[in-house]
Amino acid sequence: MKVYSMTDIGRVRQLNEDSRYQPQPGERFCAVADGMGGHNAGEVASALAVETYGNYMRGVNHITGDALRAAVAQANDVVYRTSQESPEVSGMGTTFSALAMEGKQCFIAHVGDSRVYLVRRGTLMQLTLDHTLVEEMVLKGLITAREARVHPRRNIITRALGTEPRVEIDVIQLEMRAGDVFFLCSDGLTNHVPEREILRAATSRADWNEKLRRLVGVALENGGSDNITAMFAVYEEANGR
Repeated sequence: MKVYSMTDIGRVRQLNEDSRYQPQPGERFCAVADGMGGHNAGEVASALAVETYGNYMRGVNHITGDALRAAVAQANDVVYRTSQESPEVSGMGTTFSALAMEGKQCFIAHVGDSRVYLVRRGTLMQLTLDHTLVEEMVLKGLITAREARVHPRRNIITRALGTEPRVEIDVIQLEMRAGDVFFLCSDGLTNHVPEREILRAATSRADWNEKLRRLVGVALENGGSDNITAMFAVYEEANGR
């Protein structure tokens, strides 16, 4: 597993409230978080969640879906308790999308509207479901996916880490194939970059860091109204890591 990532404050925000977990050598897990809250509370929430997740996962000998769920649940607990104990960050929360690999198995844990995509054999698949008001409206047939992209309430999140004592965590497991690439990102990217552009960059001949620069550049060119974080996690079948 090799991971490449990039973050940018964007063109509007005063702080970068996104955080990411970049694995250390030998580690097989990563994550992207997009904080929310007044003042610097979003920055605190995302950083706390990422730190807690990393600490937990470093103690896991064999990665499973249950282990990943437990890591994210602990991150929720730490962010929530800190929010309750510290008035200056009361009400803070964060999205959280995490990925971990064990052998040929990939596990994904997800809360909020950051996303995880899979690039496989020239196609792009969104693996996570946005926990947003407009996504619920789409699922109920009240609006179309196209209408959701421009809906005035599209940024209302229905599920986040740290806002409640317990949170429902979506966990996905899939078997990886040679050449699989996972793309994790905050909504600061997906709000401004069409999926066709993500696929074009992911399958280009550029190196991974250049691919990230291109995608972040497109997000900035198209408005950059939010913090932008993007991450490629590349599965290496030869060594199963």
